[in-house]
Amino acid sequence: MPASFELPTIAQPALETLLRGLAGNPSAPAEVLIRLTAANIDRSGLAGRRDLPAEAATVLATDPDVTVRSDLASNPNLPPAVQVVLAGDADPRVRGRLAEGAEYFTTVGVHGRRIPDPLPREVYELLARDPEPKVRRALAFNRHLPDDVRDVMLNDADPRTAAIAAAEWPLAPTDRIGELLSRVTGAFGRQMLLLRLNGPLPTEAAHAMLTDIDSTAGDASSMGLLRQIAEVADLDAALADRFMASPDLRAAVAANPTLSAEHVADLAHDPDNQVRAAVVARCGLDPALRESIPVDYDDRSSGIVGWLLTEDLSEQDQLVFARSRHQIFRKTLAMRPDLPEEIVEILAADESFAVRLFVCERQPNAPGWLLTQIVEQWTSYSRWDMLAHKNFPADAATRLACSDEPHDRAVAAAHPGLLADTLEALLTDDDDTVRRRAATNPAIPADRLIELLGSADSVVAAGTAANRMLPVVTMRQMVDQAGL
Repeated sequence: MPASFELPTIAQPALETLLRGLAGNPSAPAEVLIRLTAANIDRSGLAGRRDLPAEAATVLATDPDVTVRSDLASNPNLPPAVQVVLAGDADPRVRGRLAEGAEYFTTVGVHGRRIPDPLPREVYELLARDPEPKVRRALAFNRHLPDDVRDVMLNDADPRTAAIAAAEWPLAPTDRIGELLSRVTGAFGRQMLLLRLNGPLPTEAAHAMLTDIDSTAGDASSMGLLRQIAEVADLDAALADRFMASPDLRAAVAANPTLSAEHVADLAHDPDNQVRAAVVARCGLDPALRESIPVDYDDRSSGIVGWLLTEDLSEQDQLVFARSRHQIFRKTLAMRPDLPEEIVEILAADESFAVRLFVCERQPNAPGWLLTQIVEQWTSYSRWDMLAHKNFPADAATRLACSDEPHDRAVAAAHPGLLADTLEALLTDDDDTVRRRAATNPAIPADRLIELLGSADSVVAAGTAANRMLPVVTMRQMVDQAGL
């Protein structure tokens, strides 16, 4: 073993600091992670690791700290046997975190939303019978909840659980719409249900809901529900005439796939920009008509064209949408993960900041010059992802590392292209976050990492222990010294 890799004896308080950092080291082997489950440290970060070994997860499932067990329950990569144990946990907070199956984000240079895999059938059945209503409510939000279990939950003794189970049905069967609507109270809950229908809202059900809404005239919250009905109802002449006659509902009905071609043609010339935008976004609209409709778009709008994300597009189709006059198509296209280089190049030069931002956030082949440009203008969370992007230039990271803004320096501090002098300056920065991030930089030589483990600055020491380039032999020495 090279002498430079030899870990000096570390005092106990400082060693605990190193172990906390080691628990988050992405290169820590399974054997080290398993041994860390017995460390006298906050094990919550360890419990949340996506690569947590099954043996470590089994140990943490019985950890005396409820926070650790709760964080473990939200880990999407647990073995089924551990999930069964957590489903019977004594604390409802743990069972609730497991039941929800909440979405989470991953950061791999391209920011992405992920949904956990389904829980074991046994776990769904256990949680559906949980004595605590809050746990059952959390379960009702779970996207993977089997239909037959959800069906039983529609009759839950807790009315709110039943309402959530109805409103959160991922593909709510239209043939049961009357029953489902009876379980949901309030305009917002009904809107959520209508968003999840597996087909158009039956005409009769739409008329019944409108009658109910008309009986409570003046309810401000009903307008959103009216828009939703206008968008998803299976339109007959009476419904179409009612929605077309209302200025507040014309944009919603313009998006309705059952609207007649005659009405669509009329709305394509509507004086309201939102109405024309809704027509433009219709799936299956004649391309020549779509391109002839003028629409003004706001870069700050969060709107996208949902069907364009899942449509099977040829490269020629992608070219058409990449060159569309309508920003909303170019922006949505930039979110697709399957774009070839030619399409990315076109979108990277788009006049819209929103389009260029989505290229940087979603495309693994986003060009370095564009990443640099957007990072200089963007301050939201995805800025960190852009710096981790494989194409982000080292010279741009170096400029950020010399910024007067601590946030800029923190964003740049972990970039592997930084020069040694720049890194050393960041390791003595006044800001804790900057120093810790700099200590995780993979460009730090192994012998320098060993020195930094003994730093009197606990922030730097912990960051160094989390550095993925730390030799595994040194990691083993750390847990050996701790007697683990």
